[in-house]
Amino acid sequence: MKVRTCPNCGYKYSFWLHLRKHFFTNVFSSWSCINCNADLIVDAKRRILLLVIGIVPIAALPILVDFFMGYYLGRPISWTLSVVLVIIWATYIFSLDHFRLAEEKHVEEV
Repeated sequence: MKVRTCPNCGYKYSFWLHLRKHFFTNVFSSWSCINCNADLIVDAKRRILLLVIGIVPIAALPILVDFFMGYYLGRPISWTLSVVLVIIWATYIFSLDHFRLAEEKHVEEV
């Protein structure tokens, strides 16, 4: 399955549209595809995997700061630059979401 793509019609959401509409939404909230109106949700398993991959560089922040301090940038600039790079990394990683069709829940009458 392709990233940021509707599994029903194959419409690919742009990076910026995905960031604006789906990046901060709950994993289990559904929305309609703007091309075919199918109900979609973010694949929760994929998002958890991306969460792990996206947060790992936070553990490497001190190493990254030391790297930039080796270029005589100073501690505040090195920390700022390192945090900005980790935020850019995490935003890119989370843009690799997969969408799937929302399961409709049918209520059976007794």
